[in-house]
Amino acid sequence: MDKDEEAPTELNTINSSDRFMVVAPDKLSMKYPSVNLHGHDLGVVQANKPALMKRLFYYFEIYMKDAGVKGQMGIGFTRENFKMRRQPGWETNSYGYHGDDGFLYRGQGKGDPFGPTFTTGDTVGGGINYAAQEFFFT
Repeated sequence: MDKDEEAPTELNTINSSDRFMVVAPDKLSMKYPSVNLHGHDLGVVQANKPALMKRLFYYFEIYMKDAGVKGQMGIGFTRENFKMRRQPGWETNSYGYHGDDGFLYRGQGKGDPFGPTFTTGDTVGGGINYAAQEFFFT
């Protein structure tokens, strides 16, 4: 690993949608308490550091412990100043794979069929192939 590039190690507790989610004390998991006040309630969290760039690939995985009542979970990539009330891929400069519909969202709020849906008990990965300049999800 390059000395001037630090890998993400935990969830960012400062830039998160803290009204709608709770980050665990270990900073490695989060819980969406399912408030359901309106259709736009969602928990969003970013890593404490950006994706590593000085390599051919970057990859991470998340385990879906509990999809909650609505099952609207997603994984993706965003900029640091991303609106933390939106799922990845709904806003410009973001890219996301959503579990409830299996669609891939490319910053336009409109998704395209991509892969299987995912929910409680699934492990989902997200990565960047820098050589091909592509995002990918597993």
